[in-house]
Amino acid sequence: MKTALRLNPNSGEAHLALAEYYFRGYRDYPNAQAELALARPTLPNNVAVFVLSGYLDRRQRRWSESESNFRKAVELDPRNSNAVHLLADHFILMRRSTEALRVFERAAAAGLAPPVLKLRRAAIAFLIDGEIAPFRAMIETASPELDIGGGTTPWCILAALAEGDFAGARQVLTLSPRENFQETDYSFYYPRAWYEAEIARAQDDEAGARRAFMKARKIFEDRLSVKPDDARTLAVLAQVDAGLGQKELAIREAQRAVGLMPVTRDAYDGPLVLQGLARVYTWTGEPGRAIDLVERLLKMPGYLSYGYLLHDPLWAPLREHARFQALVASLAPGVR
Repeated sequence: MKTALRLNPNSGEAHLALAEYYFRGYRDYPNAQAELALARPTLPNNVAVFVLSGYLDRRQRRWSESESNFRKAVELDPRNSNAVHLLADHFILMRRSTEALRVFERAAAAGLAPPVLKLRRAAIAFLIDGEIAPFRAMIETASPELDIGGGTTPWCILAALAEGDFAGARQVLTLSPRENFQETDYSFYYPRAWYEAEIARAQDDEAGARRAFMKARKIFEDRLSVKPDDARTLAVLAQVDAGLGQKELAIREAQRAVGLMPVTRDAYDGPLVLQGLARVYTWTGEPGRAIDLVERLLKMPGYLSYGYLLHDPLWAPLREHARFQALVASLAPGVR
């Protein structure tokens, strides 16, 4: 990039590449924005410029600007799958899921019709209405080739566990050749052991859950040895330790993760890390603190939704509490 800029200081492509470098390598948003400003004059209709601008805006809580940039990217290329998914994802984060569905409908009308779009639409419908049967039917008929990044397998496990089908959940995991899976936001990999523990825990198999959590713990410890201040990894390690019954350790780890990645620093990753603390409180017998955080999370952009809170076994310990029940009921379709 330095050579390219020395040869041509006005190279939009070089400035765009440098913006990506600052953003993805260092979370250096000011320098990334500055490089994008230099790239725009020579790349006025470049979809990648608008996509990266949208990424940066949402990290910095500029949600209106983020929406505008993602809209522009889709306008320039209605069949650009990445741009379409990002615009839909924006509406999911903003809890405007019906608008996310319309994004996919318009994309299909424009000729973008990969099978994964049907899966995404089914997932969004589940977020809205919490109906597990149609969601499960759609994802279980999907081709294994659509398990991009391992993202479909966690959906299948969630749907099976929501219906109490533990054998089905185990079969889904066993049939997948993958060792790592993406979930929810597609930017973090969970190891197979995490789901082994989740299934065992849902089935009240304490010994099985402990074995799986111990395997997962080793994996996350190894990751932290490479990146010791990675807040996302630390937040999930905290949940593993909560599953192992290490209450005080888990709370310390989760609180440290929140300190490393507060919402004020990153409006996208921050809520995901904060959600990790809420889960730690959920699993360590602190329902009041957990529900406080869930209420807080629902007031900011994020992925928590009616469908997940209603069915995801990770939140099961809260479901016996009237306050949580009322909170979930307030999210039901037609209530708000």
